[in-house]
Amino acid sequence: MNTASLAIVGVMLLVGVASALGLYRAGGKSQKADTADQDVKDAKVALERALSMAQAETNKPATKTAILTRLNQGDA
Repeated sequence: MNTASLAIVGVMLLVGVASALGLYRAGGKSQKADTADQDVKDAKVALERALSMAQAETNKPATKTAILTRLNQGDA
């Protein structure tokens, strides 16, 4: 009976260690996923900022001389 109890305790310890290792690895993967999600969000914010700056540049009113210069160059 003593040997059976030791075997049961051994199996329980083995399962506990395996579970802890699995949870540790899953937590690392979760952290990597969170970091990747944050990188995607940062990239979207940077893209939106660049697009808004470009839009503001195109919406900026042009001066009369700039319009005439562009018309003379055929760019308008």
